[in-house]
Amino acid sequence: MMVSPMATTNRQSRHSRQSRKSRKSRRGRRSVILAVGLVLMPAATAASAVGWGTEHGIPGAYSWNYGDSLDFSGTPATPSFRLHDVFISDATTPQAAYYSSSNEGITWTAPRRLSGRAVNAEGTSIAAAGSKIVVGWVTGFSAYDPAGAPRRLQVNTSTDGGATWRGVKSLTSGGGRIDYPIVAAAKTGFGSVNLYAVWVDATNGKVYFREHSGAAAWSAPISIGATTLAHRDGYHGYANIAAVGNLITVAWIADAKGSLKARAINLSGKTPTAAAIRANWNASVALAGRVSLRQGGYPVVSASPLAPGVVTIAWNTPRRQVYTTFDGTNVAATPITIWVNGIANAITYTGGYSTVVEPAPGGFVAMWGGCRNTSLTYDCNGQQGSSPRVDLLSATSANGTLFSLPSLVAPAIPNGRTVNDQASVVATADHVFAQYNGSTANFGRYDVFDRIGTGSP
Repeated sequence: MMVSPMATTNRQSRHSRQSRKSRKSRRGRRSVILAVGLVLMPAATAASAVGWGTEHGIPGAYSWNYGDSLDFSGTPATPSFRLHDVFISDATTPQAAYYSSSNEGITWTAPRRLSGRAVNAEGTSIAAAGSKIVVGWVTGFSAYDPAGAPRRLQVNTSTDGGATWRGVKSLTSGGGRIDYPIVAAAKTGFGSVNLYAVWVDATNGKVYFREHSGAAAWSAPISIGATTLAHRDGYHGYANIAAVGNLITVAWIADAKGSLKARAINLSGKTPTAAAIRANWNASVALAGRVSLRQGGYPVVSASPLAPGVVTIAWNTPRRQVYTTFDGTNVAATPITIWVNGIANAITYTGGYSTVVEPAPGGFVAMWGGCRNTSLTYDCNGQQGSSPRVDLLSATSANGTLFSLPSLVAPAIPNGRTVNDQASVVATADHVFAQYNGSTANFGRYDVFDRIGTGSP
């Protein structure tokens, strides 16, 4: 499972759209040049309350994902608690979306293929609410697909906690081209479990949204925003979504300068299906502090039923990891700094990406890929032949303002696994489950791993 810069093919990751090697072929990569800014972190007194345990492998050779790939169902610390994970593997042809689950994060079920056998799957995400699970992916982004291949959003859903699956459903047209989609789910205050999906149309740059409430059909797509950021294969807004209770939040990159916008809705006082109507959404908010495109930046939106009433939006600026929130009324335009690039654990970091902030009982848990200061011109540069060293870092906050110094979750190992990134997080009252990518320098091996933290913010 690994992450690397934009591929010379049309296959891309959501972070720096990096390519991967399958066992069958080796593919070149286009470098993603990262801004370098070494700034010492301001003084802080908070200490992380989470201690990290042993790493575990999640079944699935030659696998990866880009975050938004771990969720849970049931009640923590009871037999009903279960983790749900999704990833892409190109150990088979065509590459496919796979699902695995665990009741403790130590051992995982054998992978189950959720995507079809006729097209490639890429860019998976997962969301769970109650006994419902939705998995989404995009077709067409793959080294096996020709440039310009149709790209559509497909989903597979389960209503019994992952025991059975209903089959592949396409949410966009077969002839269209879309950016990487993201799915979300939440049990609303009306009693219904709603499923959501967001994506960018690569042909016109519009941010589209659909919802599925209870037993009803998926709503018609509505446009809730737009981007002018484009590459050779179309517009890329990297739209992201999360939901909890009646709150839904979407964030995306609005232009080639890295400007970010967010749009949210609170269903309270409306109806379970109110999000299907554009006029019901709050006005879009321009977020301060542009995402660093040179560092493979994009926003990650997160929420948890264990910490209701708030949705977070996290991203990386050239020098900082930051986040903001939607509290049901407003999206805060000015972000809070999690950490400024500098020294942590006696290691100097000059960049970072794939930032996520998970709401937790009693606080927040942040994670990101921290790029070590190396001999490379750009320390997060995964250009063919270079060897960036990326550690997975974490910081916690009880009040959402003062974060701890970063702790080392998964270190880059010279002559071994040099990249650890794209974290997905589940945080309970006393444990943090982190799932992430790990890869060797030349992508001879890439897989998905998890590590369990004990403690809380």
